[in-house]
Amino acid sequence: MIGAALALAAMPLQDAPAAAPERAWTFFVYGAADNNADGHMFEFIADLRRTLAGRPGVELILFMDRHEHHSKDARALGEDFTGARLYRLGPDSAERLDGGAEFPAARRDAEWEADSADPATLGQFLRFGKARFPARHHALLIYSHANGITMCPDEATDTEMDVAGLGPDSCAGAEVQWTALELCNMGSFDVACQWRPGRGGFGTDYLVAIPNAGPPLDWARIFARFDPAMTPRELSLLAIAEGGAGRRAFAQAHPERAAEVAHEAVAAYDLSAAAAAKSAVGRFAAAAGRDPQARATLEGLRGGLLNYCGGDFRAATAFVDLPDLLAQAAASEKLSDETRAAARAALKAVDALVLDSFAMDGYPGFAPGRNGAFIPFPDGAAPVQSGELGRASLWRQYSWYAAWDSAQAHPAGAGEPEIGSGSRAVASWYQLLDSWYGAPQ
Repeated sequence: MIGAALALAAMPLQDAPAAAPERAWTFFVYGAADNNADGHMFEFIADLRRTLAGRPGVELILFMDRHEHHSKDARALGEDFTGARLYRLGPDSAERLDGGAEFPAARRDAEWEADSADPATLGQFLRFGKARFPARHHALLIYSHANGITMCPDEATDTEMDVAGLGPDSCAGAEVQWTALELCNMGSFDVACQWRPGRGGFGTDYLVAIPNAGPPLDWARIFARFDPAMTPRELSLLAIAEGGAGRRAFAQAHPERAAEVAHEAVAAYDLSAAAAAKSAVGRFAAAAGRDPQARATLEGLRGGLLNYCGGDFRAATAFVDLPDLLAQAAASEKLSDETRAAARAALKAVDALVLDSFAMDGYPGFAPGRNGAFIPFPDGAAPVQSGELGRASLWRQYSWYAAWDSAQAHPAGAGEPEIGSGSRAVASWYQLLDSWYGAPQ
């Protein structure tokens, strides 16, 4: 919660000028707080204000969707309200904005109950911001809840945003150069593939995310060292260096609470490398699909992998570290030469995707800059409760995975053979798991 009240300057309710000198950065904050993040998010906003707002060449633009049954804070943005609003933030000011033609539902003179779980709302916000506040670099920070499958739950509509749903229908023109997620369980290979640039919907060049579930990063520390002359790549590296240092500093300053951050990690991803990584992981999966020893061997490795699910492989979010999986597969003499070679090639491609990473001591063996991107690997054949009396395999809970970009076959490049063949062709990690666990039991 915010400590001291923020003194808000009296601001005229007028739109920002459409034409302005070129900015270095515009930061868009998507506050999907129509849930119990309302209230907690104001500390996040305060950190950004102290370190970003008011800097020459930097704009800080906020979309905030609130919930009537949670925070009643009236200080941070000048008044308490329910619903959604747009603001241009200064160090001690909050100017309410009109969405204009790009975001017509967001009006200064009327209240609006937004569905912040709708990808179209995010798409409109980004198109509005890019048109109204052009800059050399556009950045997005999302604050809400997530589980690696859905994010930004909206209690008013009782819906959640499908991470794979930010496609061209809702998010065309919503690309940004840099994205940071203050969301749990979003540091994944699959998210990186889904949001890589050039797919037509939402895309980002660089992504900063955490693979685990945990408290916010120290954004005040990160942005205190931010220089507007930085590139998106440099900001990504800064976020890992200072985000990791902030975790260490917290544990040292509060030894009685060190256990709270023992299993914290953060990673930055260069999404220009995601397409090549997807292709390489698909070839590893295809080779494993042809290897009669692959299922037993990889399942035998699963329990010893770095994981972000507390070792619960019968969970709906059984996430393991992909680089660790590939490294152990490449070293296993139980696998065929083809599978091991494909694992080595995939590991190299994923290493290019993981720009940098950091983890606390709860992840022994975590290699900074290598580990930190997860992929699902559940005990898919395990029987779990289904309905009132029935039992079904756990794999049924992963039906969401089929629609993700990473689950689809990556087109072969010039001179490359097609991946997989036959009625149950394997051309992706999802398809490999489905060939093992999706068949009738």
